[in-house]
Amino acid sequence: MQQLEQRDAEFDLQLDEIGEGIQDLAEIAQQQGEEVERQNQMLDNVDRKISNNIERVSKVNERMKETLEEVGRASDKLMVDIMCIVLAVGFGAVIYNFVQN
Repeated sequence: MQQLEQRDAEFDLQLDEIGEGIQDLAEIAQQQGEEVERQNQMLDNVDRKISNNIERVSKVNERMKETLEEVGRASDKLMVDIMCIVLAVGFGAVIYNFVQN
């Protein structure tokens, strides 16, 4: 009889330990849920900002297209002009450095 009582006591201790482990897991799960909520709010904020920026870029692209149409130059020619300007500035910098030395 004493052995049964001792086993019951051991089972009770093990059940208590299991219960504490479950409580710890419940707290961890709650903390993770709160973190997921915070990150969802952050993602919603980022999504809102991205949407706003997409609208701005679309408006700027539309205005640029209208401006290019008014000037009468195609967008591919604009890129060639930009590349020529960059190359001219680069050559100017090389010549300047050559003259300085």
